[in-house]
Amino acid sequence: MEGAVEMVDKENNKTPPVSTDDLLHSFERVTGEVDEKATTFHRPGIVIASVVVTGIILIAFALGRRAGRKRSTVVEIVRV
Repeated sequence: MEGAVEMVDKENNKTPPVSTDDLLHSFERVTGEVDEKATTFHRPGIVIASVVVTGIILIAFALGRRAGRKRSTVVEIVRV
């Protein structure tokens, strides 16, 4: 039973023994390691959409740089 706490016997002043399994179970609950299977990602569409958007941004950046280089003016100074 989770959350169940045994009461101390006040007449005999004895506490129930704590086993190793009790400690391990408590630590697992605190650290979140109770689930033994790996957590699966439930929304792969979000990952795919973010990869596509990132790719579009990178392509636009590369094409913008290329167009900027083609249109840049070259100034040549000649001494007479």
